[in-house]
Amino acid sequence: MTKIKLCGNFRLQDIDYLNQVQPDFAGLILAPGHRRSVSRTLAQTMRSQLADNIPLVGVFMNQSLREILSYQDIIQYVQLHGQEDEALVAAIQAHGLPVIKVMTPDQQVSTHAAYRLIDAGAGDGQVFDWQQVVASTTPTMLAGGLNISNLEQAIHQVQPDVVDISSGSELAGIKNLAQMQKLVQKVRNQT
Repeated sequence: MTKIKLCGNFRLQDIDYLNQVQPDFAGLILAPGHRRSVSRTLAQTMRSQLADNIPLVGVFMNQSLREILSYQDIIQYVQLHGQEDEALVAAIQAHGLPVIKVMTPDQQVSTHAAYRLIDAGAGDGQVFDWQQVVASTTPTMLAGGLNISNLEQAIHQVQPDVVDISSGSELAGIKNLAQMQKLVQKVRNQT
């Protein structure tokens, strides 16, 4: 049964929505300089308001082990979206934080991370040819332009362990409760 991660949450209102729709994972961008990036203070507040049963994923890009581990009391998973190596994956996981390692369809490599996330780009919402996803013993997350209209097809074709959706849960660049509800419902209604 595929699970769902709703990522790119950046407002406290988004946490209210997440608590209502109950995805399997929620994500925050903790790498600076992106449109949906959040500060440490906001991340702490968001975690405190997010339901305890929803693990919070922190998205990092080429940041140090020290910086990543400084969020250990806020997040339950680390998503590495840069050129991080397996040594960093191992070091983070040795500190009790499971890692989601992002890779592009043409750079699928083996990893000791808890999950591998296949995405066409740097979280820019581009769909890629799902036939490029190769089988792996590492659980697979699928991202890249997933939305209400293509989600069922993506799940049927790829059978990922988790679908990861950010812009597909928004209207005009802002999280939308109705969109989030429809996405979670589609994933939950799989047969």
